[in-house]
Amino acid sequence: MMHKILIIDDDPAVRGAFSLILEDAGYEVHEAENGLQGIEMVKQNRPDLIFLDLRMPGIDGVETLRRLKLIDDSLNIYVVTAFANEYMDQLKIAHDEGLRFQIASKPLSSTQIKQIVSSVIAEPEKKHHKLILTLYVVSLNEEFKQFIDRLSAVLKVTYQPEEWKLEVIEVLYVPEKALANDVFATPMLVRELPEPVLRVLGDLSKMPSIIAAITSQHDAGSDTIVM
Repeated sequence: MMHKILIIDDDPAVRGAFSLILEDAGYEVHEAENGLQGIEMVKQNRPDLIFLDLRMPGIDGVETLRRLKLIDDSLNIYVVTAFANEYMDQLKIAHDEGLRFQIASKPLSSTQIKQIVSSVIAEPEKKHHKLILTLYVVSLNEEFKQFIDRLSAVLKVTYQPEEWKLEVIEVLYVPEKALANDVFATPMLVRELPEPVLRVLGDLSKMPSIIAAITSQHDAGSDTIVM
């Protein structure tokens, strides 16, 4: 069965770019130009994943998020925005209310978009990974290579070989981190990651040339943070 993805964004260029990338990857993609239209589309046909913009005419992305979660609290919603700082207080309130969502900063490359989708809509052969860690790095310098060696060593002693996956992707630049000093990490994800892994991943915050997508698979589904 083909997975359904809904793009809610008022910018037709953004919707077109996401659709082109995702349809080429084999997904069924639907587009909504505002929050109200997106809500009606979800009522008619539940998507497996929603990419949601924040700054839109009419109701903004945060209010759209609330109304979508009232329809179905289990919806997978990924907020993708260039205005995270502007909406920071509203996002924190929504998070404190118990609304579960993920967030990433625009612009996203085609590789990043597909990585997000594969982390949320895991293919059967990927279900067994307890941890999928993707690092986007500007420069594969010696400091980064040493960090990768240390991270790999910790993962090898913490997980079985088939339980983890580490990907390193070189990019031209790293967009502003989604929430600056704040990362939305669900308690479930924090609890599931062993202390040695958390300790090494904490060093990522000291390396501004890296953005990481960390996905933890568990019985209830999966959780992803972008930092």
